[in-house]
Amino acid sequence: MGIAGIAMLAGVLAVLALPVLPGWQGLLLVGLPLALLAWWSRPARVLIWLLIGFTWCWWSAQQQLSLRLTPALEGRDLNASGWVASIPQLHPEYASFEFAVEQLDGRAPGQGIPKLLRLSCSDLAAVPAPGQHWQFRVRLKRPHGYMNPGSFDYEGWLFRHGIGATGYVLRTQATALAGPQRFPLLRARATILKAMQSALGSNPFSGVAAALAIGDGGRISTKQWRVFQNTGTAHLVTVSGLHIALVAGLVFLLVKLLWRRSAWLVTRMPVPIAGALAALLAASIYAAMAGFSVPTQRSLIQFAAVIGAVLLRRHARLWDMLGLALIGVLVLNPLSAAEIGFWLSFGAVAAIFYAFSGRLHISRGKIMQLLRTQWAVGIGLLPLLVFFFQRTTLVAPLANLVAVPVYDMLVVPWVLLGVMFLGFWPWAGTLLLKLATGVIAVTWPLLEHLAELPASQWSTPAPSLPLLACAVVGAIWLMLPRRMPARWLGVLLLLPLFVHRPSAIPVGGFNLALLDVGQGLSTVIRTARHTLVYDTGPAFLDSDAGQLVVIPWLRSQALAVPDMTIVSHADNDHAGGLRSLRALWPAMPVLSGAPARVAGAERCVRGQSWEWDGVRFEILSPAVDGPSDGNDASCVLQISGAGGNALLVGDLMRSGEQRLLQLDLPRLGSDVLVVAHHGSRSSSSAEFIEAVAPRFALFAMGYRNRWNFPSKQVLQAYREAGAGLLDTVSSGTLEMRLWPAQEPVVQSRWRLDHAHFWTTQ
Repeated sequence: MGIAGIAMLAGVLAVLALPVLPGWQGLLLVGLPLALLAWWSRPARVLIWLLIGFTWCWWSAQQQLSLRLTPALEGRDLNASGWVASIPQLHPEYASFEFAVEQLDGRAPGQGIPKLLRLSCSDLAAVPAPGQHWQFRVRLKRPHGYMNPGSFDYEGWLFRHGIGATGYVLRTQATALAGPQRFPLLRARATILKAMQSALGSNPFSGVAAALAIGDGGRISTKQWRVFQNTGTAHLVTVSGLHIALVAGLVFLLVKLLWRRSAWLVTRMPVPIAGALAALLAASIYAAMAGFSVPTQRSLIQFAAVIGAVLLRRHARLWDMLGLALIGVLVLNPLSAAEIGFWLSFGAVAAIFYAFSGRLHISRGKIMQLLRTQWAVGIGLLPLLVFFFQRTTLVAPLANLVAVPVYDMLVVPWVLLGVMFLGFWPWAGTLLLKLATGVIAVTWPLLEHLAELPASQWSTPAPSLPLLACAVVGAIWLMLPRRMPARWLGVLLLLPLFVHRPSAIPVGGFNLALLDVGQGLSTVIRTARHTLVYDTGPAFLDSDAGQLVVIPWLRSQALAVPDMTIVSHADNDHAGGLRSLRALWPAMPVLSGAPARVAGAERCVRGQSWEWDGVRFEILSPAVDGPSDGNDASCVLQISGAGGNALLVGDLMRSGEQRLLQLDLPRLGSDVLVVAHHGSRSSSSAEFIEAVAPRFALFAMGYRNRWNFPSKQVLQAYREAGAGLLDTVSSGTLEMRLWPAQEPVVQSRWRLDHAHFWTTQ
């Protein structure tokens, strides 16, 4: 089963790696030769599993793509009836939830009509409950998200979860419908959550308790998530195999203890079988309450395999159980193989199995087994963590050594017992929940301290697949038994993961990356040894583009603290992400055209200039006596190197452009221009375009933004000027290379260069 599971996974990955999903003809072209080979050669029979994985994933992906919203319905006001299909997530000014469609625009789900929507509602007084039947007036758009190195693939997440469109409910356009409710399991989880919230009130760790009880991590604050992630303990607050095994083990021991006390029960069913069945039932209930996430699915399938082996009196091999779990998860949803959680869950279990397989006699003590487990998981997951997150947590072994026993022995049992008691013994349930959150509060200062240590994180650029494969081999080699010779070779195979760097930028050259931050602006300029961030994108209610895009991009390039950040002016779509950069790098120098509204910033003034690695940076506007607020206060930055120059103008209006033309007309010419104000007609006058004469005009804008930027007239004006037009909606992150002795070139268009078949084009 282990080999079969790996073969099926290989078939699934072959589909997920495709930039374009083939038609049925392509499926036959691949599948027929494999089927013939498997039929002709007995050793090649494993290819049947590969073919099953490929076909099943291809069919599932085709179904998902067919259920995406047709472009003709984007931006229109539509009637949607159906059922609330998730526990609503409450935010300060809106609520978000998933909605299972009954009818949309008078049509049932099918080609071009999604089965599932993700909606937001601004009327917090009338947030629908899970399972309720509603009719909404909605405005929708096709799945679309940021596309940047290091950023979360929101489009992929929507695709894997079957969400065919996102949108919002129009105010006063919601009606509760009669009829039966749906999703009883979801309603039960919501009832538990409501009871827990009532019991814990404003307790700061109530979200952690909810995550452990019902797998709903949406109530954990951003700051708490950051601490868990920076200490490598995030797995403790997601219902995983560890928690499932803990619950099953406790129930198994309890039932064995009680069952053997009854002679009548013992004669009806042997004690081990009764305990095993009760443990399986408890594990199933807990997995259901946690929403059947990938880790719980894996754990439940593995546990069921063990119970089946016990009932059938057969020996269950570890790798066969893992293979069976792999097949089961892929059958339930083959697209889950693109989830990070899938790889971390199976990777952790595989590492533990490998480290302990046939070697349990080496570490008989409980402490030594715990240490060996931490070693196995830490080394085994190291390549995956660097590949997915471009960093690893150096304090994770120490943090887990303290936190794992505390959470396993105290927090999780008390949370689950507290939830059980809330239904029939409320005061006892409340007491247990408060005890559990009290234990979390006691250990929290230690985790916070570890998370804030300067050396807690090790960042490295995103590795290539060959480099990842080399590191995986190195991790496996390091976990060989102690008596095996040359184990140190594993360190040599892991080392390239941390020492490789992107191509060096030559002295006199620079790279300009226009990041995809939606309707906003953020640009990063890199020279040979320096980094400048120009604008930081927008802020949202509970996050910002600095946290979601800018910092992950910098980490993906293994860049340390920026040498300088310029916030062109104080509008949210340019300055909003600064708060996250400041929180991470409080000493970072900041310039702004509106320092009165950008706390801690010095004013950028015409005439300021400096040189980094043979590249000159100069502020052209505003003047000392110029505007200190508004669009015309934007810092205008010109960057000049041996390979060309670039001009960044923020949201400069036509009046500001005229002042530049009067003062700097001969020197405005630039190879690259980040177009002012996202392509608004209030900027980009004909005289300014003629003076700059850019080879490339870059537009930073949001998908289907409400201002319809960029203006068609502005686009036509740049076309007539001979500029190549590029934008972040169709390209994602745009990276330009201006190096000595070379023409300025587009080095990367992330949305196109790293497209999957689910990526919106």
